[in-house]
Amino acid sequence: MITLTPLTSRIGCEVSGVAISGDLVPDAVGDIRKALIEHKVLFFRDQHHLTPADHVAFGKLFGELESHPFIGAHPNHPELVVLNRSPEAKTARSRSPYGENFWHSDVSWRAEPSFGSILRAREIPPVGGDTLWADMEAAFNGLSKALQDAVRPLRAVHDFDKPFGPTIAPAQRAAMAEKFPPVEHPVVRTHPDTGASILYVNEPFTSHIVGMDIRESDALLAMLYAQASKPEYQCRLSWRPGTVAFWDNRSTQHYACDDIGQGTRIMERATIAGEPTY
Repeated sequence: MITLTPLTSRIGCEVSGVAISGDLVPDAVGDIRKALIEHKVLFFRDQHHLTPADHVAFGKLFGELESHPFIGAHPNHPELVVLNRSPEAKTARSRSPYGENFWHSDVSWRAEPSFGSILRAREIPPVGGDTLWADMEAAFNGLSKALQDAVRPLRAVHDFDKPFGPTIAPAQRAAMAEKFPPVEHPVVRTHPDTGASILYVNEPFTSHIVGMDIRESDALLAMLYAQASKPEYQCRLSWRPGTVAFWDNRSTQHYACDDIGQGTRIMERATIAGEPTY
């Protein structure tokens, strides 16, 4: 029997009584999806049995999985992004102005950003390396009514180039710009399952607000980005071996703490395709 233990009144829930795999019965999948929509991020402890194949199979229970064009994948499972934070793997990351320590939602530079992500801890450092999530529905609701009304009709441009462009060769960068041109999303998107208003801008991928003077755009975006940093909208996970996190990428942002020193943090992530924003 699945047991849910909320971590805060707004966001985050620990799920017990289930061994996640691709063999879950439909009722269990439905219960997990319902809990995800309500709590926005779910944490499963002690999933030591989970193999990369199980990870992929579990993700496919919730939709089609994406492959990431800029981050390396598992050699046998292209749907699994490998996030390697170690002294040996820092060269490409050092060329990007964005890495850890930034609030963001995944792949908002896609025309149809992802529905959700499932992250498994493969190797964790002795200390540090926590991940935080922010409730972007609460972040929108925390704005004044006047500001809510002002930003609701706005649209913003999202672009892969800010974080990933500096990490790839110029020819590849140009080719990727043709394949993944900048896209517009509403500054306040509607959650397709709940109808809630979600603040939907993030620093690594949002470049500017459409039709606004760049100085005004930068100032407004900086204020909106800062909404994710309020502790009352957040929950925090300290990883342990066998831990899996599953979050709704439409209603949250997350932040990986780069406080591991010379430690190693290796994670594997499956990303579930989403739908157009509105």
